[in-house]
Amino acid sequence: MKFFELREHHATYKLLDCGAGPSSFAAEQTALGWDVTAVDPTYALDETEIRASVRGGVEWMRGIMVDEKDRFCWDFYGDVDRVMKLRQEALDLFLSDYEEGKRCGRYRAGALPVLDFAPRTFDLALCSHLLFIYSDYLDLEFHLRALIELGRVAKETRVFPLMNIDGQRSPYVSAVLDRLGDAGLDASLEPVDFEFQKGATSMLVVRDNRSPDC
Repeated sequence: MKFFELREHHATYKLLDCGAGPSSFAAEQTALGWDVTAVDPTYALDETEIRASVRGGVEWMRGIMVDEKDRFCWDFYGDVDRVMKLRQEALDLFLSDYEEGKRCGRYRAGALPVLDFAPRTFDLALCSHLLFIYSDYLDLEFHLRALIELGRVAKETRVFPLMNIDGQRSPYVSAVLDRLGDAGLDASLEPVDFEFQKGATSMLVVRDNRSPDC
């Protein structure tokens, strides 16, 4: 909720969590009556495979936070152990919802830059810790294709954070802001009331203001 400046009125929206991974947003918000679809290539795996795949990533994340603690703002989480505790709770919530969610179509295997949805299926698409953070591995053209695709399936897209894995502003942010207009999309940076990576206090907002016939 804090990543994307979500408010209670968003409960009436049809939401896409893209690159959702083993996170609890869809499970928690569905329990509150929200309409959330989560998409990730991980959802081609079963529960046992997901647990195994998460293990290495969690230890890698812990190592970064311990070794480079000064790169992070601890006001929200407190310390590394609480981050790990919350991450485990989120995984458990996700897995408790996973099989039923797959049967209901809440969790769908898929990956950017191509999504299997009709145009404007969603009111709002959310993407966290995928675009920009892996700028060393996903090039500018991938980012542009991914954001254009999100702009096709959702009326609005929000992306957070805009930092790379080293805690620096991704070099692609400025280029994306310049070039998405050529695709008929309005892109801007808007503040968020959350900071974990120091300096990561804004999200990219992409809106498709074209008529539905475009």
